[in-house]
Amino acid sequence: MNQVITALIIALSCILIFFWAPILGVVYSGSLELTHPLVMSDNSVNAGYVTGYSADLGKIRDIELSNSQPEAQMMGAVSFRMSLNFYHGFLKNDMSLDIDKITVIFVSPSGSETIPQKTSRPLTKPGWMVIRKESILPIEHANEDNIIEPSESFEILVFPSKPLSPMSRFIIFIQLPDNNKIYLSRSVPGTISSVMYLN
Repeated sequence: MNQVITALIIALSCILIFFWAPILGVVYSGSLELTHPLVMSDNSVNAGYVTGYSADLGKIRDIELSNSQPEAQMMGAVSFRMSLNFYHGFLKNDMSLDIDKITVIFVSPSGSETIPQKTSRPLTKPGWMVIRKESILPIEHANEDNIIEPSESFEILVFPSKPLSPMSRFIIFIQLPDNNKIYLSRSVPGTISSVMYLN
């Protein structure tokens, strides 16, 4: 009897995990912050958890920055996380993303620029790179490659040409290999600190 109850609980849990995605996706408009790791969206990828960094930092996590003009009262870099939209991937059999094939465009009051991917350190302006890879599942670890898989989350650091002043708005456009786009629109806080959570 206990085995039957256990099997029913497991089956019900699987059903709930799979079907909560479209409900939350509709309610929260596909926001990664509120529905992670599953959302209903036209894109195969979710992006969010945006963090800003002051323009006087010489290092973010273990990434050294080439910062010839540090400015403590400006925001100099931004990071965000990306993961697969499992619900979309399951339906369309699209279960991986080559991060090396995305295009990152940064739009600010200074203008629009396509940020090139960099692999060498220190990170120079303008440039972006993967600074952290994590597994969503506690029993697994992220691979060393730049392919995002269903159980992985990548953190991307964007280092634009010009720092942003307090209260200015910016947009990060992420062009995916399948021609879908994701955009993250945020504002710089009125008070600049070393690390600023922009969600």
